Amino acid sequence: MRKVLSFIVCLISVAVAYANDGAFYAEGNHLIPIVETDIRVQKEVLTLNRVDDRIEVTVYYEFFNPVGEKEVLVGFEAEEPSIPINEESIKIFPEHPFMRNFKVVMNGEPLDFEVAHVSRHYENGKLIDTQYYVDGKIKDEGLWANSDADEGPVDHPLYVYHFNARFRPGLNIIQHTYDFDMADARNGYTKEFFYILTAANRWANHQIDDFTLYVDMGEHTSFHISPTFFKSLDEWEILGVGKKLIGTTPYQVEPDSLFFHMQQGRIRFRKENFHPDGELYITRDFIWGPWSWHIKKEDGRDSYNPESFVNLYKAQYEQIIFKGTVRKEETYYDRFTPDQRRILKNLPFAYRGYIFNTKELQDFYESTPWYIPIPEYKADMQQLPEEEQRWVEFWSPTDLSTLSKDVEKRVNDIYNHVFSEYLKSVYPPSRNVFDSKYFSKDFYHLHKQIGSIENQIKEPIVHDIDYWIGGQDWSNDLSFQVLSVEMLNEKKADVSINIHNCGHDSKDKLVLTYERDNWFIDDMIGTSSWREGILQSLEDCKKEGLLPSVE
Repeated sequence: MRKVLSFIVCLISVAVAYANDGAFYAEGNHLIPIVETDIRVQKEVLTLNRVDDRIEVTVYYEFFNPVGEKEVLVGFEAEEPSIPINEESIKIFPEHPFMRNFKVVMNGEPLDFEVAHVSRHYENGKLIDTQYYVDGKIKDEGLWANSDADEGPVDHPLYVYHFNARFRPGLNIIQHTYDFDMADARNGYTKEFFYILTAANRWANHQIDDFTLYVDMGEHTSFHISPTFFKSLDEWEILGVGKKLIGTTPYQVEPDSLFFHMQQGRIRFRKENFHPDGELYITRDFIWGPWSWHIKKEDGRDSYNPESFVNLYKAQYEQIIFKGTVRKEETYYDRFTPDQRRILKNLPFAYRGYIFNTKELQDFYESTPWYIPIPEYKADMQQLPEEEQRWVEFWSPTDLSTLSKDVEKRVNDIYNHVFSEYLKSVYPPSRNVFDSKYFSKDFYHLHKQIGSIENQIKEPIVHDIDYWIGGQDWSNDLSFQVLSVEMLNEKKADVSINIHNCGHDSKDKLVLTYERDNWFIDDMIGTSSWREGILQSLEDCKKEGLLPSVE
């Protein structure tokens, strides 16, 4: 029956305190011999499986004992998490609060173990004493009363799970399992897990003859592994559907960490004669990975507004998803364009490999490092986790009233600018200035094409009146009024407008389209459509052999 000697009181508290912008819970660790031994580690298979926000650790060891049967004191060391130390902690948590289900089975038989707390002693930042096994027993340090000392030696608590292992001659198999909570890191936007690999060097061969590491962080997950014990991306193998690359994110410790995005399956690292000179450090992006990436265009500019995306990611996700009480007007919602909102809305589906029919969405997601198209994946809102369903609903406009206000404001801004230029001018302002600024790309191109033919024949074809003011001249009473806005969809709107000029009112219609992160005029309709009139005129000119000089 297991006996707990004196359980890691430094590690135990109800409230988690933060240090170095994170909350360090604990470290996983290789089993070590607490006393000198001639036993070798022939093989280790380390398997890490993420379940929610914890890591299930399974370790298979093959040890080789070169001589007769012997008993060795074997330990499992782990640092304390950065949480307050107090006597009440012991009563509330008699065992380590962030680690569970610690089990050791040797040659088919479960072993009893004990837990002690010891200290590493530091002075002026230098390690001065690491020995906790003294006179044949583990030296227990009590409550580590000087762990917060301002002067003199400082104790850094270390807790040790330990057991007596009876090694028979030759091959011995130990299976070791436990669960660790993944710690919050860097202001809580990532989750992280440590595993101390270098402890394996304490065995007689100072290495692991045959080492295999499996990491399964779950489906549709992005994570990073710091380049501490390996040198190349090629040393990692994807077993399933995923991507691997060297990348940089805002929340990354190492600049050359490996970035993995796994749709399904796991990754594997394998090495013979493995003498680790660094530890395993895994960082998982909080909830979804893509928001922490700054995707760069070839010219070095961001392909979207990274500040807005990262601000949303950092400040709003918890409120939107978990509290579900934030109104759109209280968040960054209005700081995003409709195109960006559409991207945000579809993130859960893109992250699962959905192939979009809309070219703009597909092009955007293909520009990210994590997107992996899965042809057989069918988007199903009901199959998403509840928090992701709320996310989709948040970014899906329940009505178009917000957009209609944007459109109305845009039309007012356009005509206020245009009419102010007319009213302060004696001669007609350059229509091309307004056209290039306020027309859609296509509508502007049509005007340029017909204008080039008009220049060739030296007479107007369609531009015999000024479409901005609805006539050939203007008076001091030139004014306008937006009468109504009808949203056809998120990217199209019809706007009724009244233009007052020279004592007369003219009710016209504008067709607006959303492009280039704003609304632009795509057609002007009075008694007839300017777009249709230009298209017909271009066709007629073509029949007569008149072609525009503008492609």
